[in-house]
Amino acid sequence: MRNKLNIEKYITTISKLDPLRNSKFKYDSARWVKLEPDFKKLIIDFEDKKINREEVIKAYSEYYSGKGDPIRAFMLTMIWGFADTGYGTHRTNSYVSVPSNIALIKSAIDAVNQNNLKVAFNDLKKIKGLGVSYITKVLYFATRGANQSNYALIYDIRVASSLVQLTTPKEIFDIVSVSPSSKFKDYEKYNALIHNLAIKNKIDAESLEMFLFNQEF
Repeated sequence: MRNKLNIEKYITTISKLDPLRNSKFKYDSARWVKLEPDFKKLIIDFEDKKINREEVIKAYSEYYSGKGDPIRAFMLTMIWGFADTGYGTHRTNSYVSVPSNIALIKSAIDAVNQNNLKVAFNDLKKIKGLGVSYITKVLYFATRGANQSNYALIYDIRVASSLVQLTTPKEIFDIVSVSPSSKFKDYEKYNALIHNLAIKNKIDAESLEMFLFNQEF
């Protein structure tokens, strides 16, 4: 049985990925038409345009430089993350319509800039319905926006599934169900794993994460 992440034969493929520019989704204003108006106006300049990772990172960078809005950055994260799923509007509205959640979002994004990922993770976890997949999207974009070299990475069910698929025989993988752990200590282990593998194989950590998400192996 394999006991390590088997990516050696995919290194060339991973190194050619361009997550900052090619990992992008369209903000379809018709699909998101019921988005809360006060928050919708924060991202009006992106309506019916494709949003890539680089642009979301820029929104966090602008906030950290004193020129942006943390909720604009959060909204772009949700638009990018939910993409064209049918429930993105409802879930995003449920997050931003609660005043205490707005405070938690801001405090989490501020905590990232203070290099306190655990506080940020736990603040976001207090938001009802915001799971580890979207918590880690915020942390990824925020740490990249804060220009942190050991940036956080997105950890969702597809990535978790790939981690098991690439370390386990097919006959075992086919009969199990996989979900990412929601514990911060496990998220730390995941980040360390991906960054260490990236350093070892001379690839970008976010490219490896994108490869795991794409599941093209």
